[in-house]
Amino acid sequence: MAVISKATSVAGLAVLVPSVLAQQFMGATFPYEFFNLSSPCLEALNTTLDCSRRLASHTNFESPRVDVLDLDGIAAVCTDSCKESMQQLRHKIENDCNPITDLVDHGLTMFTATHMVDWYIYTYDISCYRNRDTGEFCDYILDGWRDQADDAPHDCDDCVLGPTEIEVNSEIGHTKARSAEFQSAISSCDKTGYTYIEPDIHSSTSAAPAESTILAKNWSAHRMSSDCAFTYRVREGDTCESISVDQSVSTKGLIEGNDAINSRCDGLKAGQDLCMPEQCKIHFVESGDSCESLAEKYGATPNDLAKWNPRMYIQCNDFRYSKPTYICVGPPLSTKNAHETSDTRNESRF
Repeated sequence: MAVISKATSVAGLAVLVPSVLAQQFMGATFPYEFFNLSSPCLEALNTTLDCSRRLASHTNFESPRVDVLDLDGIAAVCTDSCKESMQQLRHKIENDCNPITDLVDHGLTMFTATHMVDWYIYTYDISCYRNRDTGEFCDYILDGWRDQADDAPHDCDDCVLGPTEIEVNSEIGHTKARSAEFQSAISSCDKTGYTYIEPDIHSSTSAAPAESTILAKNWSAHRMSSDCAFTYRVREGDTCESISVDQSVSTKGLIEGNDAINSRCDGLKAGQDLCMPEQCKIHFVESGDSCESLAEKYGATPNDLAKWNPRMYIQCNDFRYSKPTYICVGPPLSTKNAHETSDTRNESRF
């Protein structure tokens, strides 16, 4: 999954957005014609996968974090025919797309055309991982752990170690910190049969993603790791949007920093402490916004927006595909002490 630096002008740039980023799924198509690809490559990308649309909605292109599937989701996504069709499509794309000229734009970086199907395969492999001892789907097991009253450790269970092995061996999920955690867990658990080979990361423009998939040293629903700039205690009636405004943080940074919250912001409960991203000047993204309009209003370049919103992909030519949300349009502000809990409203408005 090679990536190539973008040194050219970003005027008119289009960046793939998670709500529409896809190979073709039955009943849901994406206009790849936008990317000026060769005819054979375009034909390959327009192949319809033998996969449920649930896989498309389940794949999070803004983070290597993979949410736990429920029982219905496992039944819909985890089919042999889906995995086979993705593998066949990847082979077809490799054969029919030029790795130098047939590129897709994602997060202000150019990727080879296998980029999207690689994300689907990554998500599938983690979501559909089976416990090597029992053969049960691990997402079913993980979901059951959430309902346990005790805090029994599961650090050494294959349903933690196995998906983490997939993560750290993937270009998508690999970070040095996560790899070190994985190797430490394998050693402390005295487990065999797990391997780690550092993937070849071809990016020259951005660091490896900071998020992770499963925290081996603490199973408890954390399919990511995140540094908290400060914490916030949820009040009755709070929403992700209202918290973003009150605390001057990006909505995506808030959601990605807290495993208890899904992409729809379900899971907020009064009294809950949230891990908060760094504060910033925020802007509510609406249809018609563009990098040009934000540059005019805030003096923010596309590279600035990418740097200030590392967990979100910015579509510069038009935000019409973007989900309404608050993004950072300025650099991080001075943050509160990481151990401080904020249960008061931030009265400042930007």
